[in-house]
Amino acid sequence: MDKVMPVVGGLVGMWAASKMIPVMYRWELIPGIASPEWHAKAATIKYNHYTEGIVYSPYDTGEPITEMPAQCAGKMYLRQKGGGWKFQSEME
Repeated sequence: MDKVMPVVGGLVGMWAASKMIPVMYRWELIPGIASPEWHAKAATIKYNHYTEGIVYSPYDTGEPITEMPAQCAGKMYLRQKGGGWKFQSEME
């Protein structure tokens, strides 16, 4: 029994790995390995739009809003050097 159980455990582990590794590959859970779907999606990304600003609209309306709305100005929540947190508008 001492010689058979490690072999059975190894076989069960190999069977489980044969079922899990293809799923992990498709879901991109293996570090450093990308699936063909990832490469296809990466080929469609336009990396030359980095200078066009931030989109401030939660919905895709066609023409993105790249100017910050007035009601959003000064609302950044900043950590203080001495501890604590304040809004950017309270920093004066």
